[in-house]
Formats: sequence, C-alpha cells, structure tokens
Amino acid sequence: MPDNRSSAESEAHALLDQAVLQLMLDSDRQRPWSEAEIARILSTPGHVPASLKRLRTAGLIHRWNDLATASHAAVYYHEITQSAYRASEGEHRWDSAVLESLIVRGSDGQGPLTEQDLWDAFNAKDQKRQLEITDALDRLDGAGLIERRGGRSIASEVAQNLDRVMTL
Repeated sequence: MPDNRSSAESEAHALLDQAVLQLMLDSDRQRPWSEAEIARILSTPGHVPASLKRLRTAGLIHRWNDLATASHAAVYYHEITQSAYRASEGEHRWDSAVLESLIVRGSDGQGPLTEQDLWDAFNAKDQKRQLEITDALDRLDGAGLIERRGGRSIASEVAQNLDRVMTL
C-alpha cells in the first residue's frame, strides 16, 4: 500500500522548492536572500532551510552562510523559458527549443545527440539555421544546461532538475 503521507510530504517539498526558486528568479529581486527573508515572504508551508538544502544539492542555487541566490544555470533557464525580452527573442527561442529536445530525449531514456542529429530534428538544411542551433548549443553549454562530450550533447542534471522543479 502506498504511503500517502510521504507522497503528500514530497509534493509539499516540491511546491516549497518551486516557490523559493521562483522568488529568487524574479528579475526585480535577483539578489542574495537570507533564510529569514524567504520565510517571511513565502506563504507556502514548509521548512525553508531544508528547501534551500535541496535546491543547492540540485545545483539550482548557491549558498553563503544563511544567504542564497539562484545559480547562473537557473537564471538562464528562466530567461529562455519565461523571458519577455525582445532583444534576444530569436536566441532564446532556439535555446529553449534545443534544450527542450534534449530534456525530453533524456527523460525518455534516450542518449545524447550530435549537432547533425539536431540539425536533422529541426530540419536545418541551410547554413544559417545550422549556425543558430550550434550557437544555441554553445550558450546552453556555457550556462551549464547541457553537457557535451565526443561531439554529442545531452541535458545536464541541473537542467533536468530545473525542468522538474519548475514544471510541477
């Protein structure tokens, strides 16, 4: 018989983790937060220090004593998936599409993809589109959202954690 308490507890942890991370990703509030500030602002029930520990272990935040801030990977993930910035709209669209493809592929238990595989997946027959995909891979790699080895790319563990936390 499944343990309903642990399932409900797990869901409560996930909701708190999401609320804490969303607070840190608010573009008007991206600064170090103390545990006390987070606890005062959030109405989500739960133990904030435990949430911060889970988020740090997942690579989504950085900690300095009682201060915490979102990691670069988390900020960039938020920018490309939630951003309203028009200046980078084309780049963000490609970054988001490539990352989503790699996350879905990883979730399905499939292996990494080569650039050629991604070009084929996005029907990138011309050099301009191929360069856009290659540039997206470079930006995602720089942000720590993908891992590249031997000419192949796969979503990083941090990207998978972000996808799990942000899409409850």
